[in-house]
Amino acid sequence: MNEERIVCELKAGNYTVFKEIVDLFKNRVFGMAYKFTNSYEEAQDLSQEIFLKIYKEIGSFRFESKLSTWIYRISINTCLDWKRKNSKIKILSTSIINDDDETVELDIKDDKPLPDEVFIQSESQREVHELVYGLPDKYKTVIIMYHFNNMSYQDISIALNIPERTVETRLYRARRLLKDELTKLNERGGYKWNAKKS
Repeated sequence: MNEERIVCELKAGNYTVFKEIVDLFKNRVFGMAYKFTNSYEEAQDLSQEIFLKIYKEIGSFRFESKLSTWIYRISINTCLDWKRKNSKIKILSTSIINDDDETVELDIKDDKPLPDEVFIQSESQREVHELVYGLPDKYKTVIIMYHFNNMSYQDISIALNIPERTVETRLYRARRLLKDELTKLNERGGYKWNAKKS
């Protein structure tokens, strides 16, 4: 994607190219919104709100950062605003995350996994998602941006307007919190923890 061309065309009034931005970022934006809302319907609404903000504010984009970083900044701020507004409402989801809603990393060989293996993996992903959802916002945000959106420390630093060292510290603390919780799950026969980025 040629970011400069798309932004220039949008600023010139050619809003048909906005579809390219939506197509490129819709899964990441939805994934981030889902991690904050823990609800498919709420995440859809929040994603739409995020893209409306991007659409309205694209004229203020000045190439001081990458377009993706700017979009993530809007996404995170909108998600945090949503969380503040809805902090009194506790949303719990017991549905299993399907392949369309969440990226599922499987090593698929010629043979298909057995149904019980797929169910166990889905349950593990749901447990991890719920643990991430339960993290304090400052830790949840960096975990989502780094592990789920594959952003670099530098990009996260720019998007959140914090030093890279703070990003590193928050990631470390978030992983420790998750590791402690996942260890408890593992003791009950649940998930095995791996903190490495794939």
